[in-house]
Amino acid sequence: MKKDDPKGESWLYFDVTTQERDSAIRYILGSIINARNQANFPSNYYLFDEDVNIYLAHLLFAMSLPEYHEMAEPYLSIETSDVLQMVRQTEDRTIRYFIFKVNADHMMIHTAIFDDLAKKNQYRFFNRPAQHYQGLAKLYYDQAAAYHKRIYRKQTGIGEVLEKISRYFDQYQSVLKIAKRDYFNFINHFRDQAFSQFMTEVKDYEKEALSKLKMDTFLDVYGRWLDTKDPALEPQILRASEELKYLDPQFQFDPHQFHKERGYEDERKCA
Repeated sequence: MKKDDPKGESWLYFDVTTQERDSAIRYILGSIINARNQANFPSNYYLFDEDVNIYLAHLLFAMSLPEYHEMAEPYLSIETSDVLQMVRQTEDRTIRYFIFKVNADHMMIHTAIFDDLAKKNQYRFFNRPAQHYQGLAKLYYDQAAAYHKRIYRKQTGIGEVLEKISRYFDQYQSVLKIAKRDYFNFINHFRDQAFSQFMTEVKDYEKEALSKLKMDTFLDVYGRWLDTKDPALEPQILRASEELKYLDPQFQFDPHQFHKERGYEDERKCA
């Protein structure tokens, strides 16, 4: 997967390759388009945003998968302080992007489809209105778009989608409120063995996609180290290699490579 291929990374969890998934996505996408017409907010109303329809369809599809919730749950919180603390605890831009994105998606779905965020707050006295979570979702989408741009050092397709959702969040939220009946029908329809099978396939795809994204990060840092031999980059390389090893046990990186490269450079200088 190349860095300059926005679509490859854009649909990080939900690439649709089988007939069953195609059918599911088409059903949800059709519901979203119909809901947009009912909401007097048809596609391309303010600007080109058919890509947002596709993003929301894939998001709703992913939300029906237990594997998605298992992956996202450790990074979710309705408290801003918790989200910002998780962001501060890592220097990895990819993880920061992911934290903002999954929390924005979570608030979009749980204000539009389930309307249950207030119930999740154990301190009922401090329950906040829906507008509070709408505002947070807009902020998180905007931050996710900014981090995605920093990761790739340019504007990307997914970054543009996240910016559009942040800008017109209220309108897209209204669309999903209309589409939720069809969505619940979709969930009931796919509670069968065939759907369980491709849920496993999606999980495998997600792991592979994250591994490729981490590989891009590793190669970027390692390439800078080869150019500069800056020792400050070595801990980043080791950390990235360990993360890659966790995702892909076949990945190998020898830390002694640092010393070998330095020795080679010293020989060249002596020559």
